[in-house]
Amino acid sequence: MNRKLQYLVAGYALTVAFALAFQFLPPVIPVMKKTLSMTAGQAGALMSSLALFGIIVSPLVGYLADRWGGRTAGLLGLACLIAAEAWFALSTSYANLLMARLAMGIGAATLSILGAQIISENFAGTKYLGAAMGTMNTAVPTGIVVSQLGFSRLAAARGWQAPVWVCLVFTCVVAAAYVLFYRDPEPRHDETPVSLVAGLRHLNPQVWMLGLVWLFWNAGALILLTFANDLLVGRGMSPQTAGTMVSILMLFPVAASAFMGHVLDRRRWQCRGAVLACLMFAGCVILLGVLHGSVLPLFLGVSFAFALAPAAVFGLAPYLMHGRESGLGYGVLAGMLNLGVLFGPAVGGIVRDATGNYLASFIMAGVLTSIGAACVLLLRRPAVENA
Repeated sequence: MNRKLQYLVAGYALTVAFALAFQFLPPVIPVMKKTLSMTAGQAGALMSSLALFGIIVSPLVGYLADRWGGRTAGLLGLACLIAAEAWFALSTSYANLLMARLAMGIGAATLSILGAQIISENFAGTKYLGAAMGTMNTAVPTGIVVSQLGFSRLAAARGWQAPVWVCLVFTCVVAAAYVLFYRDPEPRHDETPVSLVAGLRHLNPQVWMLGLVWLFWNAGALILLTFANDLLVGRGMSPQTAGTMVSILMLFPVAASAFMGHVLDRRRWQCRGAVLACLMFAGCVILLGVLHGSVLPLFLGVSFAFALAPAAVFGLAPYLMHGRESGLGYGVLAGMLNLGVLFGPAVGGIVRDATGNYLASFIMAGVLTSIGAACVLLLRRPAVENA
């Protein structure tokens, strides 16, 4: 069990590094808009651009992780992310920021795939699988909480580059620890390697359907996560207070993800959980755009959905992937995530610029996650014997 805990820590650290690279931007958008005279559409495009190359390379990264092992693929991803974060922090023009963010997507996609693969492969077939995947699902919320509570204040005091340097330092620490301590487990699969195209062709069709659920969920969720700070600042909050309020969205993901993952896995309620999360988010986010009173009750509802959706998706994924296809399967999920990230915030920002408020953007976010709920209905409930 101690060995498995080491792999849990490794997968968790990689996922936190991905989360910080992914989510350092929303808390500093108000500062960047003033400093660089950016529009909401440009800010949304900057957020979405991280996903462009991730869409292309994610299946390839998953395939190579299956063939080369997590150590080699992880070190390449960490090196790419370190270089891209340094480039972003040193950029002084929007064009350079956009190019650095594009490059950042390659490293971030690599780490997100490996984090899930390392944990799922080493806990597959054990009674701890649901809890382990649920624990992994706290990594992204942890990164978001750090961003919201610390980065908005840091950017206001030291400039928007300061949070990027913090992310860079953390990634360097993870890379050093990965070099020193991480070793690939002994391979357990004797299948003859196949080509990437053949692997994609023979991948369980249910993985693709789960990917669609993940795509529409992230497209809707990222609209809110990208612009929640700007919405609250526009309603009279200071950037620091807005960051604190938005961090409430991560309350349930941090506190309850492991428990939710365990319960969903034990009861095989992953599909029900995904539907509930998608519809609950849709209702809350639309009300957030309509109502102008206290946002706390709605944020708590969204927080519950934010914990439930990843626990359901990543709790179901190990039952759909077997043997050498796990890395490729998580590559497909990462590619779908990046598709959602690519068009969700960008379109949400464009709609905001066109309408002058966030109501239409949040209605669109609710529609997207509702489509994700419809896709869940085409998924099969995992059987107990597949555990």
